[in-house]
Amino acid sequence: MDPGAHAQPGDAGAAVPRSLTLPPDPASAARARAMLRQVLDAAGRQEWLDTTELACSELITNAIVHAHTEIVVTVTVGPDEVLVEVRDSSPMLPVQRSYDSYATTGRGMGLVAVLAAEHGIRDAGPHGKTAWFVVRGTPDAGDGDDLLAAWDDSAWDEATRDAVQASAREEDPAGAEVVLLGIPPTLWFAAREHHDAILRELMLHLATDHAGLHEPGSPDSPDGTDGTAAAVDLAAADLARSTISTALWAAVDARLGPRPAGTRLPAPTDRASLALEPYDLRLRVPDEVAAAFPRLKQVLDLAELLAAEGRLFVRPALPEVVAVRDWACGQVVAQHGGARPEAWEGAAHDRFVAAGVPVPRAHPEWDTAEVRSSPRAVVAADDAGRVVAVSPSMAALVGWDVGDLAGQRIVALVPARLREAHVAGFTRHLATGETVILGLHVTLPVLHADGHEVACRVLIEPAPGAPEGTGRFLAWFDPAGDSGGGLG
Repeated sequence: MDPGAHAQPGDAGAAVPRSLTLPPDPASAARARAMLRQVLDAAGRQEWLDTTELACSELITNAIVHAHTEIVVTVTVGPDEVLVEVRDSSPMLPVQRSYDSYATTGRGMGLVAVLAAEHGIRDAGPHGKTAWFVVRGTPDAGDGDDLLAAWDDSAWDEATRDAVQASAREEDPAGAEVVLLGIPPTLWFAAREHHDAILRELMLHLATDHAGLHEPGSPDSPDGTDGTAAAVDLAAADLARSTISTALWAAVDARLGPRPAGTRLPAPTDRASLALEPYDLRLRVPDEVAAAFPRLKQVLDLAELLAAEGRLFVRPALPEVVAVRDWACGQVVAQHGGARPEAWEGAAHDRFVAAGVPVPRAHPEWDTAEVRSSPRAVVAADDAGRVVAVSPSMAALVGWDVGDLAGQRIVALVPARLREAHVAGFTRHLATGETVILGLHVTLPVLHADGHEVACRVLIEPAPGAPEGTGRFLAWFDPAGDSGGGLG
């Protein structure tokens, strides 16, 4: 339902709307809450205050994190409801997430959906959009299951799809055509989810610890980044990554066809997992958008550096994730300058096969003696996807020496055709907590050192005794047909 159907100026009993223009700053959420308190106190509708404050804070935070433009909050109180509208000037639209319990982002829109009586998006186009919600009665925030159900059934999906179509019709056709040859949908969307988490953490870090950045020109500053807050162009970074993600999401939808009426629209990564084949993605990139891609690389390089130092509450990206975004950014810039397209190398890229990748952060002591002495085929791995310890029977199963396999990356055991899917799944788990095969026995091909594949029943589980979410894993391997379990 359009918010125009709700309380408006001139309606009987309706108050004049109150608006507030805010900068894209974390302090803006508190200012909006203060205005809401004033308006609802004056109207004598304090019973709506807690719910309205919470839902409004989520929309404003979403605009701060993703839009990076001025935000206009408008509140209209009617006899039986309050309408809140949050307007920003970014064409980027909310995208459905499917994050798990350890995710540091991705729940805000679902929270609004369960708190509000009605909600939606309107006036979407190249110059921005308005997210709105209505509160009436005495809302019940519900539990986590209620949040997920409300998201699945909410109007955000349809509103976003309609808004994407409207925005596409108004899109400026000017600019250079760029072709991303062989872009991998599953890996790109997994990278996008990691970007969501790490850029959110970077924004919070910048808001509270400008002095903690590297000094300009220091040896630790990422290439092309002077280490100052002024050099961190989050708006450009979001514009660049959204340009690719929006076009790729539309291509995946076009390839897979429309969803059946009344069914949930999966998250982009879920849709992409249904079609693992790479795409040759064509998109038109205006000059001002092309100029944002070097800033995306610059900002993500800084975020990765801070994450590797343990200064952000998110793990650094796997090297393949860094590789695919470096390739995409480089292709947009190069082709905009007249260069010919160069295809994504896929699993042939050196970052899929490089051995000895350093562990990003030191872990507390991890005793792997039981793994190294196990009669079973087992590998201990860390959150960098590196083999930390291996049993002699595991090394024999895959044709490696124990000393040579320890220190390799897990992708050394994954056939080339499955490496992108493996990295994408591992990245989603690290970024969002999502678990697909963790704790389940699955039959998978394992790559032998001589190049042939060994069919194995594989069980991946968190390392016993490791705190949840620390990124320590055991992988048990049994030749297909054998039975097996974990440490018992």
